[in-house]
Amino acid sequence: MAKAVAVVNVRVEEKLKHDIERLYDNLGMNISTAVNMFFKQCLMEQGLPYQPKIKQGRVHKSLKDRLKDYDGDYKTEEWDTGTPVGREIF
Repeated sequence: MAKAVAVVNVRVEEKLKHDIERLYDNLGMNISTAVNMFFKQCLMEQGLPYQPKIKQGRVHKSLKDRLKDYDGDYKTEEWDTGTPVGREIF
């Protein structure tokens, strides 16, 4: 006998949905399977299956603070505008 199912609607950014669909496809699953896995793990853990936290050094900085930390390489993982920044701003 088939289990009864319920529909859950979630709004996400279009690019995020596309990227996550591609990731799950590579893992051999779809969004529904991944969400079901997440929900079941939450029940097993009686909470989130991971500890939400902000990684050290990943706090969003203002442009002014980023420029203070400038080490000579404008293309960093943290902020890359794709446009070279010259020494004239320093």
